[in-house]
Amino acid sequence: MTDHCKQMTPTEYLSLVAEIETQEIVPGKLSQVYVSKFDRSYITHVGLESNIQFLADREITEQLTHGVGFSPKDNKWYGWSHRAIFGFAPGSTCKRGDCHYRAADPNDFLQDVIRFWTDEEDLVYTTGKHCVRDGVPGVCIEWQYNDATPNKKLHGKISGTFQPYPDTWGKGEWTAVTMEDAKQMAIDFNESVS
Repeated sequence: MTDHCKQMTPTEYLSLVAEIETQEIVPGKLSQVYVSKFDRSYITHVGLESNIQFLADREITEQLTHGVGFSPKDNKWYGWSHRAIFGFAPGSTCKRGDCHYRAADPNDFLQDVIRFWTDEEDLVYTTGKHCVRDGVPGVCIEWQYNDATPNKKLHGKISGTFQPYPDTWGKGEWTAVTMEDAKQMAIDFNESVS
């Protein structure tokens, strides 16, 4: 562990958690990359070390996998992608609308998808139902645009989408009690933002 008054550099961080390998990231082209000592997952390219400053700042040095790891400094599990990062610990919550939210069952999924597609400023209504499209079960969502929609061609038009059920159900709304729960929230967050 480092002196917490001094910020860890990406180079210091990588010396703790990574090794350099040559991999074919782009077909036909070999690249030097940093991979996790824990599971050999990709971290960043050699020469792009500054791109992972956010990992060094949080000192995510334990069980580092692609997009999930533990920080002894913060005592949190983190999930991340190129778009976002968030830390979880016992007491962290998961509510409908959070990035790490995973519906618990088909009815919960329907309500979450309706919530996602509801826009009170631009829509008259949003509704949904369970359905099967091309043999795939999921939910069919429908909405109607109101006259406040910026695109005038959409005024009064009805549109919709089909969302297939996920392969596995989550816990819905819940609170992390253990560090293992916090790790699951970090995994769910990573899967959502990746």
